[in-house]
Amino acid sequence: MTHDDAEWRELLSATLERAVEYRGSLASRPMSASQPTDAVLATLDALGPMCVEGRPPGDVLRELVTLATPGLASMAGPRFFGWVTGGTLPAALAADWMTSAWDQNAGPATGAPAASAFEVQAMRWVVELLGLPDVTRGALVSGATLANFSALAAARSQVLAAAGWDVEQEGLAGAPGVRVIVGHERHDTIDKVVRLLGLGKRALACIDADAQGRMQPAALERELERGSGPVIVCAQAGNVNSGAFDPMPALCDALERYRAKHTPELAWLHVDGAFGLWARTAASTRDLAAGAERADSWATDGHKFLNLPYDSGMVLTRHPRALRRAMAVHGAYLSSGSTSAVQNPGALVPELSRRARGFALWAGLRQLGQRGVSDLVTRCSALAGELARALGAVDGLAVVNEVVFNQVVLRAEPPHGAAPDAFIRDLVVAIQREGTCYPTPTVWRGTPALRFSVSNASTTPADISRSATAVARVYTELRG
Repeated sequence: MTHDDAEWRELLSATLERAVEYRGSLASRPMSASQPTDAVLATLDALGPMCVEGRPPGDVLRELVTLATPGLASMAGPRFFGWVTGGTLPAALAADWMTSAWDQNAGPATGAPAASAFEVQAMRWVVELLGLPDVTRGALVSGATLANFSALAAARSQVLAAAGWDVEQEGLAGAPGVRVIVGHERHDTIDKVVRLLGLGKRALACIDADAQGRMQPAALERELERGSGPVIVCAQAGNVNSGAFDPMPALCDALERYRAKHTPELAWLHVDGAFGLWARTAASTRDLAAGAERADSWATDGHKFLNLPYDSGMVLTRHPRALRRAMAVHGAYLSSGSTSAVQNPGALVPELSRRARGFALWAGLRQLGQRGVSDLVTRCSALAGELARALGAVDGLAVVNEVVFNQVVLRAEPPHGAAPDAFIRDLVVAIQREGTCYPTPTVWRGTPALRFSVSNASTTPADISRSATAVARVYTELRG
C-alpha cells in the first residue's frame, strides 16, 4: 500500500488542524474525561470485530478523534493536578511529531546518528542543569520506573562485584545477599524494581521517616551497622505526596562512614528524583536537594517539570561502566557497519528497539534555556504555595504537609458519621466531575487525603484561584 505526497499532505494537514483545535481548548475544557473507560470501550466494542477491508487514512483519523475525545482527560491542561504531570512545551511537541515522521530506531545500532547525537547532547545539558559530576552519563527511557530499574541494575552489578560475585554471569542463585535500604515513604516503584531485579521484597530494609516522609539519618546509620555486605540505599528527592526531600548530606555522610569501614564499592546511593531533582535548577529551591550530587545514580522524568511529551524518563550515573555491564547486548547484525567514537545511549538501557526520545528533550531544553527551566520550577513552587493558602482558608479543609515544593496534601473533614475514606473518594470524584481542576486521592500518614501537583508550564495564578474556589464550593455542597 503506497500513498503519494498529496495524500500525505492532506492527512497530516487534517491532523494538524485537529491537534491545534484540541490544544486551543485545554484552558477552557473540563480537566476530566466526559466518559469513563468502560463507556469508551463499549463504544469501540459496538463497532464489531476487526474489519476485513482496510479504510482510507483520513476516515481512520476522523473516526479516531470522534471515538477518543470523550475519553480524553485534559492532562496537558493548566488545572490538571494529578500524578505530577506537566503539559507539553511547543518545541518539544513539534520535535515529538518530527520524531514520529523520521521513524528512527535509537537502539544499539549505529544507523541513526542524529538520534544518538541529540540524545547524548541533551543528556549532557541535563547533567549540567542538575549540577551533577562531570563523569555522569545517562540515557532516556520510557519513564521514572524504568530509570529506577536501570540504575538499580547497575547498583546490583557493582555491589555484588565488590563482594566477589559476577551477577551477569552467575545470576542471583548463591549470590551474597544485597540489602536495599529505603524509607517508609519511598515510592512504590522502588518495591517493583526490587522485585523485577530478582532481589525480592525481603531484601528491603525499611527505616523510619519523619512526619513529612523524609528518611531519618540516625535510622540509616543504625541499619547500616547491622551488616557489612553489599548495600544499596534509595533516597528520595521529592516525596510523591508531601514533596519533601530526604536529607542528602547526612545520608551521604552515613554511607561514607560505611564505605570507610568496608570495601567502598560495596555501597551505592541511588536518588529517586522523578520530579524533585529539578529543584536543583532554581535558586529558590536548590537547597532542598543539596547533596544529591554525591549519589551514585539518579532517576528523573522530563514529562513532569520539563513539560516534555510522555516517554522521557532519564537514568543517570557516575558509574557508566556498571550500567553498560548490566545492560550489555551483543549481535553482529546490530551494527550498520559504520563506526563512531560516541557512546551509543542504547547500550545503557534495557530496550533494544527504542524511540528517538532525544529530539524532544533537546528541543524542550533549547526552548527553555537554563533560565527558563529555573523560572518554571520557581513559578510552579510558588503557585503550589498559593493553592495551599487558598485551600487552607476554607472551613473544614486543612493542608497537612509542609508545602516546600510543588505538592499540596489536603485533608477534608467529613460530615458527622461519614467514613473518611468513602467521603474523600466521593469528594475527589465530585471535584473531577465538576471539571475545573483534577486532583487525585491519596493516603497520607494513614489518613485519606487529596493530592494536588503543580507542574504545568501553562498554569497561572488565575488557574489556582479558579481551582481553589471550585474545590471549596464542591466540598461545601458535598458536606451539606
